[in-house]
Amino acid sequence: MNYLLTPSLVFSPPAKIIDCPIKLLFTIDTSETIALQEIPPGSLVDSIKEFTKVFVQKLEHQEYRGQIDISWSIGGLHFSQTQVVFSQFTTKENFIRSLQDIEYLGKGTYIDCALKNMTHLMTQHNTGTKAVLFSVFITDGHVTGNPCGGIKMMAEKAREKGIQIFSVAATRVIDDLGMREIASSPHELFRDDYIVVELGDNNLNISTSSIDRIIKFYILIHIQISVSLSGVSH
Repeated sequence: MNYLLTPSLVFSPPAKIIDCPIKLLFTIDTSETIALQEIPPGSLVDSIKEFTKVFVQKLEHQEYRGQIDISWSIGGLHFSQTQVVFSQFTTKENFIRSLQDIEYLGKGTYIDCALKNMTHLMTQHNTGTKAVLFSVFITDGHVTGNPCGGIKMMAEKAREKGIQIFSVAATRVIDDLGMREIASSPHELFRDDYIVVELGDNNLNISTSSIDRIIKFYILIHIQISVSLSGVSH
């Protein structure tokens, strides 16, 4: 007996799913210039924590065109003159739990040392992996010292390790040069007036538009890198 091969019986080989992890580190300034911007002292740090929580809650495990599987691993440190790792790289849920334990450190601000420690955290266990490395660096750009070589040098060392840095202002009270030196290039993408809170009606309003724009660029950049490495058509 002859059988006709109908379209429903024609099978294409399944497309290869490419694992594309994103490794994301939040680097959060909790120095005196941040802590004292709002009354009572430390309230701006609470707003930064809320911004970070909302950001992480928006991150989703997803597939791009059935070919690229995007996943997230999230860690964090906060800093002033010293740096405190509040979360090693972990899941969204574990990160958010650890985030709640942050209390502002006060004192001075060594952004260059925070960049140095951020770079170390992101690369110390990264051998043999293809994770794309990003940091959301939240600060006001003001420094009280540069004991680790300066912002520009440490940001360049981070870029040499393949880390892309989004520079996010806590409020509108910033040192613009410092914010731009932190950010990766092009500044139109990695600085782009991102902000944690806007003051409106005597309230601090979390800038969800900044979160949405950064996540959009994360995913687009990650897909471009993954596609170029894998040869997947797009």
